[in-house]
Amino acid sequence: MGSPHPVVEAAVRKNGDPFTPKGLAKDTEMVEDFYGGRGYIDVTSSSRNLTVVRIANTETGTMDLEFRIDEGQRSYIERIDIRGNTKTKDKVIRRELAVSPGELFDMVRVKISKQRLEGLQYFEKVDTRPEPTDAPNRKNLVIGVDEKKTGNLTLGAGFSSVDSVVGYVELTQGNFDLFKPPTFTGGGQKFRLKVQIGTERQDYTASFIEPWFLGRKLALGVDLYYRELNYQSLNDFYDEVRGGAKVGLTRALGSDKLIGNISYTMEEAKIKLTSNGYSNAVPPTITQEVAEGWSLLSRAKATLAYDTRGGGLLPNKGQRTELSGEVVGGPLGGDKSFYKLELHTGWYFPGFFKGHVLEIVGSTGVAHAFNGDSDVPFYERYYLGGLYSMRGFKYRSVSPREGDVSNDYYSKEPIGGDTYWFASAEYSIPIIERLRVALFYDMGDVQAKPGHYDFSSYDSNYGVGLRLNLPIGPLRLDYGIPIKTDKYNGSSGRFGQ
Repeated sequence: MGSPHPVVEAAVRKNGDPFTPKGLAKDTEMVEDFYGGRGYIDVTSSSRNLTVVRIANTETGTMDLEFRIDEGQRSYIERIDIRGNTKTKDKVIRRELAVSPGELFDMVRVKISKQRLEGLQYFEKVDTRPEPTDAPNRKNLVIGVDEKKTGNLTLGAGFSSVDSVVGYVELTQGNFDLFKPPTFTGGGQKFRLKVQIGTERQDYTASFIEPWFLGRKLALGVDLYYRELNYQSLNDFYDEVRGGAKVGLTRALGSDKLIGNISYTMEEAKIKLTSNGYSNAVPPTITQEVAEGWSLLSRAKATLAYDTRGGGLLPNKGQRTELSGEVVGGPLGGDKSFYKLELHTGWYFPGFFKGHVLEIVGSTGVAHAFNGDSDVPFYERYYLGGLYSMRGFKYRSVSPREGDVSNDYYSKEPIGGDTYWFASAEYSIPIIERLRVALFYDMGDVQAKPGHYDFSSYDSNYGVGLRLNLPIGPLRLDYGIPIKTDKYNGSSGRFGQ
């Protein structure tokens, strides 16, 4: 019998700390992890190898805790047995494990392995336990899983101020196997097929993800899509149509907090006038794109993201920062040639009271044509306004126009800009479970020229919103009131759209 290692003694309760059963359980777990991480797997509170003796001092009103530990022998992993997986392939489970046969039986890494398997969302329950073998210092690691349904068919309808009314049907399989007909399950891949049809849009998407491409933790994603968007024009002058394919690779770089992604997209884009567009004087920038018909866009993009957020669906600490660069055309071919650079960052802080959250967001971007004789197409430029940017302004209404403000036609329709910046602060407060109220402030600007920033000409608004987290998904309602506006926007408050 002996006392804990000095490192353990430094980690557990200090002299004078209040005694609580919860604190004792936490200290005991730390002792188990310390020895379990070094192969002494018999040092557990459920065995006689670890006991805690409480010695009460009635005169001083204190209690001594004496940890009595019998280390026993170090154990090594002889074999890893997986049981209960009738659909999921063994390799899908084994590749998530942080331990291997022949290694030290590290219980901390076994816990990490269990957490990874639970995170796959393939199993109702995951159990890990050592199993004796003929060799006294070697044990088998038994991993038992209880599989659950991983495929879903969802039908639904929704409404937003931008999309208006939309209905959708979605088929997903979280444990897909492309090479196992007819069930197509058990390979650890992801598949999604979604169709959205509404009054302002049609959207058809098929997505496939292989999270372990070429046997490495390298996610391969493939998307096929076709979209008709009828809400992009502020005055209903045109509809935007896009269709194409995208392939990308995503990988953690050094840690799970730093993520890199590269992708290539080949798509066709088209602008077509609506009846309202034919009956009004549409800006020449738009009519020029209409006359060109379909345009081939060949684009490559690289993204680097750093994410330290914590708090689940509602982050309450940490930050996420993303830097991206995109090249369209040029050496890649296609009908348009330009590049984009963008930076997005969001920081999250606990508020003044429990459950309060402060969110600070900032972003900026620059688009520039390769050829001085050409320009970035207006449907690839930047706009602000609407539910997810300037909430006191109409969707895409913060933007340069073509022509003079006195012109009744041209100045009414935004044509986008090659430079933008945006900043926002939001403070949210819990009211009841699943319901929060938010106070926010937004500011931003869009300039026509690439790389041109004019911080004196920004638009801004403040407002209040509701956040409702329902089982079917989050709902939000924001009412924004403009503070500072450009000559194209009014000062009336509005619900985010």
